[in-house]
Amino acid sequence: MKYTVLFTIAILLISSCASDKFSMQLTGQEMIEKSIAFHDPKGSWKDLKATFILEDSLPAPRSSRSYSFTLDNSQSIMSYSIDGISYIVHHDSLQVEMGEITLDRALRSRNYYTFLWGLPMKLQDPGTKIESMVTMEELNGSEYHVVRVPYEKDIWYFYLEPETYRMAAYKFYQDEPNQTGEMIYLEGIAEFEGMKIPANRSWYRTEKSEFLGTDKLIRIQPLSN
Repeated sequence: MKYTVLFTIAILLISSCASDKFSMQLTGQEMIEKSIAFHDPKGSWKDLKATFILEDSLPAPRSSRSYSFTLDNSQSIMSYSIDGISYIVHHDSLQVEMGEITLDRALRSRNYYTFLWGLPMKLQDPGTKIESMVTMEELNGSEYHVVRVPYEKDIWYFYLEPETYRMAAYKFYQDEPNQTGEMIYLEGIAEFEGMKIPANRSWYRTEKSEFLGTDKLIRIQPLSN
């Protein structure tokens, strides 16, 4: 009996080591593809029609705010609403329904929300250069695969769980040599139309210990026709 138990443990250890070795042999592109398979196995993001209702939790003395944005990805439409401001972006045009906002700021807002809430699927966008080499890094006591994606102005790092490839965090540097940027930790999962969307995002500066706030997803609801 003792030898049977020892043999079973040995097999499990070998299998675990083989699995870890296989994971490390994957390229950055393959890692991201596995992460997309976890978060959006049915490919629902590209045609998503939904409203995201959120609340942000900000450091004192700033007050928390509730806001929402609606996506119709098949038509490239985003609408955004917060106290005193409401607008719709369709492709590169702007329709302001309440308050004041410039086209440039509205487009940046559209890009911000569609990118962050569309991760990791947005890493399939044309022009995205995912580096092949994958590293391992410890974060809050756990080991993660880390995939580096350089953009024109920022350098991004995406942290993936080794077993599931769930996206657990990401950070970006606006100035990588000086490590100036932000770190975002992802917590919780909201399931919607087969997708597993990270529910809460907590933001910190990378160059110093400073909490910037948390975006809390209250709910996602289908877009009414």
